[in-house]
Amino acid sequence: MASSNTYRGRILRPIPYDDGAGSRFVAPVGAYDIAEVGEHLQFLAEGSEPFLMPRKHALEHRRDGHLTIEDWQS
Repeated sequence: MASSNTYRGRILRPIPYDDGAGSRFVAPVGAYDIAEVGEHLQFLAEGSEPFLMPRKHALEHRRDGHLTIEDWQS
């Protein structure tokens, strides 16, 4: 992981997002280790490729109840 700030989280509903390079993706439901990487959050799960989601977008979905993050401090 690229950061010492890591958390456990769960995506409760699929989250569509733009990776910042113009590509559209949908983050699948599941449990993840989440690391802070600059202005992005990196989602890591066993058996799948890690992906980056813009932090602001992820936190909007957290407020909407689509994403939970344990011990989030910001």
